[in-house]
Amino acid sequence: MATSPTIDYVRVADVLTDLGMITRETAQRVLDDFGDLAHGALTRRDHIAAALEDFGVAVSIHADDVDFADAHYPWLLEEAAALTGGKVTVDNFRFARADEDDEDNGRGTLYFDRNGKELSFLIEQESNDYLDMGAAQAAIEELSPDDDPRSFRCVDNGPGNSLGTMDDIMVLATAEQREGLGRHLGLSFREPW
Repeated sequence: MATSPTIDYVRVADVLTDLGMITRETAQRVLDDFGDLAHGALTRRDHIAAALEDFGVAVSIHADDVDFADAHYPWLLEEAAALTGGKVTVDNFRFARADEDDEDNGRGTLYFDRNGKELSFLIEQESNDYLDMGAAQAAIEELSPDDDPRSFRCVDNGPGNSLGTMDDIMVLATAEQREGLGRHLGLSFREPW
């Protein structure tokens, strides 16, 4: 009976390289940065997914306290747009609070420009300390590059991840690359918002 190879950073690097998602140079740079830790087994699906961010093919939507969510959204969307290699740009961020007098309230509308076109997303988070995970996922999905087979999709961490209990990892990949990530790393992806 054949056993599956251990999933560690070395295995993730090999899979991403074989799928054409990163170069050998990028893989080696990340492995060098992690040193001996690159050989430690990644036993949980959310840890495997989080490793993709270290290789520059994913961005993480933090489930924990981010202090000021209205200020975190621009940073998050800029990080996601950077993964497109300049095909998508974001700017002109504005957060219109539902209650302008309550800076702790996280409800409102996030506005920003994607390649010069204004988009808006309703934010339904009770506190400005946390991100609206669904709205952040939908906004990042809108950053999928035009005329490019790659799109952003959220890794499905399974039934143990009720919305907002673990970071959501948004991966920029083609359908074929997502299928390869499933076959070789055991990852599956949610349907888009």
